[in-house]
Amino acid sequence: MTAVPRLSSVRPDLAVDDLLKRHKAAIPVFIRRRMLCIGCPFAPSHTIADACREHGIELDSLLAELADVLSVDGSPAR
Repeated sequence: MTAVPRLSSVRPDLAVDDLLKRHKAAIPVFIRRRMLCIGCPFAPSHTIADACREHGIELDSLLAELADVLSVDGSPAR
């Protein structure tokens, strides 16, 4: 049986770098949305909410997409 991640671990105040390290399946979500967070020097200190503000992305929409992707992926949450 595949482990389902604790989606509560994907919060607006989570650092983008932490999210991308813990959940590799989140990377394509950022790429599709043209968010330049992967490899960005600010990713360790920018939260998901910060990144959405910087890129003009609706936070709730991104969180919903991440929840969908991560619930299918089964990446372990930490």
